Amino acid sequence: MTVGNAAPGNARDVQAYLPRLDRHKPKCGPVRPSKMGRRRMWVLIGVHVLIGGHIVWWLATGSAITPVEPSEAMQTIEMGRINAGFLLFLALIASTLVFGRWFCGWACHVVALQDASAWLLGKIGLRPRPLRSRLLVLAPWVVAGHMFAWPLIEAWLSRWPLVAQWLGLSPRVLPSPSDWELHLTTTELWQTFPGPLMGVLTFVVVGFLIVWWLGAKGFCTHGCPYGAFFAVADRFAPMRIKVTDACDACGHCTSVCTSNVRVHEEVAKHRKIVDPGCMKCMDCVSVCPKEALYVGFALPQPFATSQQRIRARADFTWPEEVLLAAVAFVSTQWVFRGAWFGEGVPFLMAVGLGAITAVAAVLVARLVSRREVTFQHTPLKVDGRWTRGGRWGGALLVGWLLFAVHTFVAQRYSTAALEAALEPVRASLYKSRPVSNNELAPVLASLDRYLGWAIVDNPRHVEVRALVLRGMERHVEAEQALLDALGSRPALLFDEASLALASYDLDPKRKRYAQAQRLIDHVLGRSPQHPIALVLQEKLQSLK
Repeated sequence: MTVGNAAPGNARDVQAYLPRLDRHKPKCGPVRPSKMGRRRMWVLIGVHVLIGGHIVWWLATGSAITPVEPSEAMQTIEMGRINAGFLLFLALIASTLVFGRWFCGWACHVVALQDASAWLLGKIGLRPRPLRSRLLVLAPWVVAGHMFAWPLIEAWLSRWPLVAQWLGLSPRVLPSPSDWELHLTTTELWQTFPGPLMGVLTFVVVGFLIVWWLGAKGFCTHGCPYGAFFAVADRFAPMRIKVTDACDACGHCTSVCTSNVRVHEEVAKHRKIVDPGCMKCMDCVSVCPKEALYVGFALPQPFATSQQRIRARADFTWPEEVLLAAVAFVSTQWVFRGAWFGEGVPFLMAVGLGAITAVAAVLVARLVSRREVTFQHTPLKVDGRWTRGGRWGGALLVGWLLFAVHTFVAQRYSTAALEAALEPVRASLYKSRPVSNNELAPVLASLDRYLGWAIVDNPRHVEVRALVLRGMERHVEAEQALLDALGSRPALLFDEASLALASYDLDPKRKRYAQAQRLIDHVLGRSPQHPIALVLQEKLQSLK
């Protein structure tokens, strides 16, 4: 398959289609259903049953094994805690060095989500084609570096005061591996996971939206940091999907591969699959009409070029690749990460949103500059004229990019407001130094500017604003703001805010003693010797 037959009826603009239509179509009769799909489904259901059992055990007993999730390896690096996630990650890398990238296909809950999303999209007539980029495919390495390598680099750079000051780094000391300790149980199983709202949105973004925009296994290819490690280990694994002389290049194998591997070309060139994107789902083996594919051991070719990495198959020109990479990086790190609704967008969800926004930016650029534009199967412009889908799609794309710009500005206001507020607010509360209204007035203005810009008020900023009002002795406004921020929650996000509200609760005119006790207990549970909490506790006992 060549680029020249990418767009039927429009051979002059071979990149009008995104992703382009130069995809493989099988020959030699209909493709039979894969026997492995159902087996994988049951295995992945079993994985989720185990995850559910883990959560139920924690809820029932109050303690459980630490999260069995590779991301928990970050705690080992940063805090010296050898947890279940770190041990799992090491075991998976070791097994991948022998058996290849099997975990992604048979045991990853994110792959299960993407497979389910692809199946549901197929039920409504949407069968997304995989997007192929030369730079965006490096995103997993950037994400992995940020998660696992950057803490080490940051700690090393912070040893030199001038370098740390120039880069804006805070002093950081990581525990030595010799000081690491086993930490295999926890009472806070959900501490490192997103809240309910962000959990649901993560499923929507990493599942449906990523698959729709980037194709099957889109997050694995363009976002998963653990996949970066597994891809390298897979290149050295001796276990491979191989081929016999019975193969007649019918391409049935490629048509069913949800890992976007060009199986029939790989085995024709290398006599085995060398693409590290192969997740050993075994669908290709199952559907081969000649039973020519099988699993066996072979000499690894770690530096062989996989067929889907051939330059001619890229969906973007180099200027578009640069635009993709820049927008994805900025959107992930400075637009979406930590944004919205107080819970904060989790890092991996921000990665997914960054990739989606990058593709949206390229689509808008093409809609402006090209006469022919098709996204997936939907024509947006034909012969220079916008289709109905193109008008709606263009409006949605521009709206999303404007929303991203708005979020970027809000994030800048948010960071500046908190940085300006926290030190004087704490100084006012703890009486560590005099703080005047003239100092707090611009802090209040900065917080009001952010809250006026934000679509949804961030509870952290609402609490800090209330503390600023308290420092300015605007107690009626401060108390009401703290009560509104508390709502039905057991305590406020900042200990200082909980203690400020508790001090109002202890006023004889209010007598909200039960609420005060709850707030004080919350702070003492986190800091048993907190001086203000201890003083308020004594005052509460005397009032009772």
